[in-house]
Formats: sequence, C-alpha cells, structure tokens
Amino acid sequence: SSSRGATRSRVVDDQGQNCAGDAMDRDAATDESTTVDSTPPPKRARHAEGADNDATTDLCNLLPDLPLAHLDELEVIRRLEDIARVLRDRPFGLRPLQCRWSWKRHLHSRTLPTVVAATTSATPSCLRAAADLVDQVICSGYAFTAFDRCKLVAMGAWKPAIAVLNDGSSASARKAAAVRTYIYLAEHVSFYDDFSGHHSDFWDREAFTVVLRHMQFMLEDVPETIEADEWELICPEFEAALKTIGCFMIFWINEKTGSNFDFDVSLVMPLMNGILERASKFDERLGLQISTKVRGDLLEEMVRISGVLTQYVLNKFEDMGNRRLRGRAEEEAKKQAALLLNFLVKVLMLEIPTCVQKADASAAPAGGAMPVDERQLDSEWIEGLLEHCQGAGDDDVVKPSTLVVLFKKLASMPLEEQKYRLECASPLVPPFVGAFSEQLKQNTVPAELVDLKAVMNAVLQDDSAVTSDLLEEISFYPCLLDFATKRATIHAVCERHKLQSSSSDPIRLVVPRDNVLDGVCSSLNLQDQAARIEVPVEIEFRSGYADDVGNELVDEGEDQGGLRRQWLDRASRYFISSDLFMSPSEDAAHLENAPGLATNRRARGMIFVPSPESVCRCVQDDWEEQFELFGCILGFAILYKETIPVHFGHNFLRSVFGLKTDTHDLLPLLEIVDKTLHTKLKYILDGSYSTLGDTLQDALEQSNLPRVFAINESHCPELVKSTMLKEKGDEIAVTEENKEEFVFCLLDRLLISGVARQVECFRRGLLRVVPDHIVQRIAELMSVKEIELLVCGSEEIDVDDWEKHTQYENGFSHDSQVVGWFWDVVRAMSQQMRAALLSFATGSSQVPSGGFRFLQPELFTIQRVAVTDRYPEAHTCANTIDLPIYTSREELEERLHFAIREAGDALGAVDFAGPSRRVSLPDRTSCRSSRLTSARFCHQLAGTDSDAPSVLDP
Repeated sequence: SSSRGATRSRVVDDQGQNCAGDAMDRDAATDESTTVDSTPPPKRARHAEGADNDATTDLCNLLPDLPLAHLDELEVIRRLEDIARVLRDRPFGLRPLQCRWSWKRHLHSRTLPTVVAATTSATPSCLRAAADLVDQVICSGYAFTAFDRCKLVAMGAWKPAIAVLNDGSSASARKAAAVRTYIYLAEHVSFYDDFSGHHSDFWDREAFTVVLRHMQFMLEDVPETIEADEWELICPEFEAALKTIGCFMIFWINEKTGSNFDFDVSLVMPLMNGILERASKFDERLGLQISTKVRGDLLEEMVRISGVLTQYVLNKFEDMGNRRLRGRAEEEAKKQAALLLNFLVKVLMLEIPTCVQKADASAAPAGGAMPVDERQLDSEWIEGLLEHCQGAGDDDVVKPSTLVVLFKKLASMPLEEQKYRLECASPLVPPFVGAFSEQLKQNTVPAELVDLKAVMNAVLQDDSAVTSDLLEEISFYPCLLDFATKRATIHAVCERHKLQSSSSDPIRLVVPRDNVLDGVCSSLNLQDQAARIEVPVEIEFRSGYADDVGNELVDEGEDQGGLRRQWLDRASRYFISSDLFMSPSEDAAHLENAPGLATNRRARGMIFVPSPESVCRCVQDDWEEQFELFGCILGFAILYKETIPVHFGHNFLRSVFGLKTDTHDLLPLLEIVDKTLHTKLKYILDGSYSTLGDTLQDALEQSNLPRVFAINESHCPELVKSTMLKEKGDEIAVTEENKEEFVFCLLDRLLISGVARQVECFRRGLLRVVPDHIVQRIAELMSVKEIELLVCGSEEIDVDDWEKHTQYENGFSHDSQVVGWFWDVVRAMSQQMRAALLSFATGSSQVPSGGFRFLQPELFTIQRVAVTDRYPEAHTCANTIDLPIYTSREELEERLHFAIREAGDALGAVDFAGPSRRVSLPDRTSCRSSRLTSARFCHQLAGTDSDAPSVLDP
C-alpha cells in the first residue's frame, strides 16, 4: 500500500487534467527562473525554505477556517484542485523536515475537516474534487501512518469516494481511484481498531456493497504483457482488496455487531476469481522471477478470506438448521457454498509454494519450513462445503474435469506440496473415485485417475498418516495403490500400535543358538488362550560355553534389532524343517508376475504348507501349540517390519488372513503349491486320456491318484488311517459322472478342510501379537501375492540395487579401491553365497520387499577399519560390516569368504552392539531327519536342505 503514493498518479477528468497541466507548466517556469537567479547553494536552500513557507501560507489561505458556503461551486472546485496540485508537486518526502510536518498537521487538523464538512451536501462536481484531494493526500505521503489514516476515517474523508462511486457520470479512472482510497483506509482501520463497534459507518453494508461492485476496476488496470517487477507492485493492491473484504466480514460477524447480518457471498466471487485467474496466469508465465514473498503473501490473503467466507457460509447453514428454515434461502446458501468450493479447488491448483520461510524468500525461491498462515486451508472447509452444496445444480458442483486438472498439477509439484494439498482435497476424492467404480472393480485404472493414483502413492509412501481417512475410503479399490504404498501403510499402522501399546519391560527370551525355540512357549505364556503379547520382545543367545563355576554364559551385547532378526530367521527355518510342514513341489510357479521379483523363478526354499492334521497328530503331541508359536513369529516379523525365509502356499495365507476362497479358486491355488498335481487333475478333468485309448481308472492309476473317494495322507498307512473325502468314500468309485466332484473334494481336503485346525492355531498366534484390525487392514489392501512379498521379502539378490543403497563411513567412499574390490567379489558370488553374506551382515538372508532401500533399521553400511590383518566383522543391529584395508582383491575375497563360512548360520562373528570380538564356533554336524510326507505329493524331504540359504558348512 505504501508503494502506491510513490508509483501511481491519479487521473482526473479532462478539465482537471488541463488545469493541472497549465499550473504545472507555470510552476516549472517559475522554479526554473528562480534557479537561474540564485547564487550560492546556501542562499538557494534558504530561498527554497522561504518559498515553502510561503506555499504553506498560501495553503492556509486557500481554505480559511470558515464554512465554504459563501464561495460559489466553481471557486470551491478551483481551490480543491489547487491544493491537490500543490500536494502532487511537493510530496511529503521532498519537503524540508519542519515544513513537511507543518503542512501535514495543517491538512489533518484544518483543511481536510473543512473540506469534508463542506461537501456533505455538495454537488457531484464538488464531491469529485474532494475525493481527488483525499486521494492526493494519500498518494503524496501526507497520511502515511496508521494514526493519520485513522483520523481520516474518523472525520469521514472516505465519504466523497463513496459519492463518486454512486455517481454514474464519474469516469472509470476516477472510480478506480475512489476504490483504492477506500481500500487503503480500510486496511489501516483493521490494523488500528479491534472490530468491537468502531467506525460502523465506515463498514456500512450498503456503502461497502457499492465499493465491492466497483472493485472490478482494479482488474482492468492489469495489462496482459506485464513483467515481473510490475506484477510485484500490483500484488499488494490485490492483497489490500482481499483484506478489506475480510475486515468487513469480521466486523459484521462479530457477536456485538452481527445480529441478523446477511451477506451474499456471490458478490465477492467475481473479484476473487479474477485475482486468482491473474495470479495463476502470471505466476505460470513469470514463475521464479517473482519473489517468493510476493507470491506467498497473495496466496495467504486468498486462503485467509476463503476461510472467513467459508466459516460464514457454514454458520449460515447451522443457523438455518436451528431455525428450521428451508426453501429459497437454503438454495441460495447451497449455491454460495458451491461457488466457494470451486474457488478453494482452484486455489489448490496454484503452483505457488507454501513451504518457504518468508525470511528467506528474497534469497531463495524454495526451501525452509512453511509459513503459518499460508497453510490455513483445511480439509474441513472443503468437507463442510461439500456436505451442504449437494443439490445446488450441476453447474455449481466441482466437476470431474476440474479435479482431473487439479491432480495433474499436483503430480508435478514437490512432495511436501502434494501432501498438504491432497490432505485439503481429500473429501473430494471418494466421490470422484466412486464415479469410476465399475472400472476399478475390474482392476482397471481409468486415464482420469492416473495422476491421482501417482499423487496418492507418493504421499502415502512417505507418510500414510497424512491421509489416513482418505485411505479408509479408497481401500475398496486396491488397484489404486502400489505395493510400496500398501507396505508403507501397514508399517505405519504397526508403528502406531507399538507406540500405543504397553510401556512395560520387554519380554527377554534367552535361547541357545542350536535350539532357538527352547522354552519360548512358556516365556510367551501361550498356555493362556486369552493372553496377548503387548510388550516388545528382546533376544539373548546363550554362548554355548560356561564360566569357571559351570554357569552357561550369554553372548555379550544388547538386542537392538539384529538379534531378533536372527532369531526370527532361525526359528522359521526350524519350523519348515520339522514334520509339521512340507514342501509339496520343487517346481512351483512361485510368485509368478509378482512385482519386484523375477517371474517363473524357482524359490531356493520352495513353498511350504502345513502337513495334514492326521500327520501332525502322529509326529508331535504339542503340534497345536507349535503352530500357534509359528503364528507369533510371523506376527513379530510383521510388527517389526522384518522378513522370514519361508514362502507359504497361497491357500494357507488366504486362510490365515481371512481372505475368502471360492471353489473355482482351488485349482489355480493348487498350481502354485504343487504344479505336478495340478497338471494331473487338469488331465483328469479334461478327459485327454480318452484320446490315448485309456479309461478313467487307467488315468488315475498312472497318475498315482486314488480311484475312490478316499486318500492316504502319509507314506506310513499303519500310522495314519485313510481319510474319507465324503461319507463312505472308500466304497464310492471315481467315474466319468462324478470325477468333477472327486477333484473338488480332493482339493478341499488338501487346501482347506485338511489344514483348518492348523490355520486356526496359526492365526490365533498371529493375533496374539498383531491386533485383529491390522490383520484385517492387510487383508483389505493386499492380494495374497503381496502378503507373501510383505512377510517373505525377495530371495533374488540384485547386487546393483544393493550397491546403490549402501552408505560408507570412517573414510570409505564409493570410489575407494577396497570398496570396489568388495563389490567385485560380491558379484562373483553365487546366490547362495550372497544370501549368506546378507545373513552375516544383517541377520536375515531375505531382501526386504521393495529392495535394499527398505532395509531396517538403516541402509547397509561398509565401515573402514584401519588395519590389514583382521577378518571382516558385522554389526547386525546396524546392518554394518567392518572392512579392513586389504592390500589386494584376492586377500579380501579369501578373508570375506572365510568369515562367512566360519560364521555360517550361527553368525558367531557378529558384534551385537557390544565390543568387537571374535567367537570360536563349536563343531556343527549336519542333522537330517526323516519325515512323514503325503503320499499324494510323491516327494520325500530332508530336514535340512542342501540348497537352503545361508547354511554353509565349513
């Protein structure tokens, strides 16, 4: 506002321009002759001071302290124009100090009060001259302070401006000057007063409506070819106009003055939309040429006035509800809500940053923390307006095409902007997405939602808490969410649960390395069916040797995640090597087409499913408790964002997580578990055997399938009895008529009913650790393939990805020679050896789902050790390897391989957050156990597989 007096001159009508021009010419000639006649500079200064004193006297003589009624109209206009000319030619800053204050005091104490009093009932011409004079007082700097302008308001100096606006014969330029005068005074009224009833005549509703109607002149003054410096001078005037509207609303909404206040918001929207349109256009064209402060200040005012108007409209709806008013008033309010809602959406489209500190605005276009005011826009504003504007008419509601443009603009903005603006617009997303529900149910993302999907995934992967309510709404359409987003969401939910759970002391499990489940069931209190595990779990490994008095020692160090990671890995391997689980087929189509994994790749550890219940009963008395314990281990892996080296059959995972399995899903599920058996059953169903001249019974015998509705679930029939697929099934032969029924009865037994009790126990253990609502959220968001990827991670070790997400410490860098040798050695390793190295360094042989950048609790680190004669050492809690400075690649390879093999699956060389040390490993024997497996799968498994990851015998 203060720039206005220094940069803008006001245009009067033709007669005024001519008079002022003649006067300026005469003054210029007089000043020139005076300068020529002057001699030394001091005398010129004294002469100038004397001339100013004479001018002050002339000013005092122009308007005597008497009413102007004795002067005719033309004389009054002439005197007012003369004063305006003198002020324009001699602005406040160009006068000597003593003279400028005497002029200012005389203007405010005598001249202006006289003029205002004389023009209360004057003719339109006198009012125009008075308005020009007030405008010139402001422009020339004689009303610079808030106190000066407050006095102008108190004496009614704004009334001539209102009269000019009411006069239809006034020129548009004069009306624009009158609007600016009112806005300029309004800004300082809002600064100086507290809206408790002061100057109610200034905020008169009729007068303000007139000003509001003429504010459009401000938009007409902005040329299309404006440059950045010009735009920076115009923006403060737009800000002042918006502030004036806000001050008017606040004044009348105030409880002392706002009784029966009714205002049509649609009167404001043309101006606000005009300012927004120009701000968007020039910001897009000029961009960073405009200072960040100017861009942010204008956005701040638009958001602030939007909040005031939104609150007013919402209060109006509440008041109408209390008074039970309906009909025309309600319809008008809905239209106003729709107008505001569309405006707020357009504000979110502005590419003006909202996360820049104003103090740094002139130095940098971006960076820093957000200003408080620029992020006042809240999702509650849009939510409240959306709730009430329904039924306002198709032309007033936010159209899908508008939201498509919004999300397209958001997609190109920085992440912080996306988070803030998506949160604001989140109430609009569910109805927008719902319009495409049929396509989404078919797992097809329409083109209109592509940008929304990109923005949502970027935001949710960074912080799912920002739009948690939105996530609840769109979880019905999982195709809108990437796997990384789903994983980040689940991890965030688990973190919140851990923070809200009990703060009691953790459960400390002390277990030997060669029997990691020893005493765990009693420590976790699994005997209590209703008990939940609400506290953290910490692991201590027994060292395997005793002190001088025979007490068994515990490994030094504190569990900061590495020990727990090792325990989960070893405990999972223990279960799948027992007779409670089996791997039906080695050539399963494992995780086919799963994101992040190579397709059709045979897993190192194969796919595991529970053994049949009849087998479990024979091999272990406490089999139910063991399944429950394995469920707890899976729960710990989910809760602590770890992975386990076990790939479960999809039928088992679906049942554990409560996913519904239809009959027609059973045959495709079997293909993942046992592709060989799947091929045999398809062969039976298709009847392809008939082309070879075989009968159904021949085909069943050749495929090693039962010829009646009964199966044997073990190699040892004397231990396990035959299981009937239906009542008296051993008496019912499989025929062409009932072969389809036989296949689906067999599938149900193998995949559903035969493992129902195992699933129940496993799920009960899972729910002891992970609350039911988190398990349900996983089932809602993820497919069974994604659940497997979440809990099992990836076995494919991509060395390039590993190297890319590695950090270096203590003098190492990516370009260090030893580091280069290290990665050359890793690339030369087999997948099994890489898995052993990963287990050695992190405690787990599995790569996190999504790659090494999601390694917990931090990225893989190679740390320099300034020695040459030591073996590499690992800190699994920090995913760190201490690498000495070796003199050759061959020496590094030899010592690294030795450290991995010597540590083996016991990981004895790892320092668990304690002092660095070397541990001598006890002799290990390869323990293999014969196990009961199902005759239907024709596959005998060993207890410890030679292809198992990170089990490398020295």
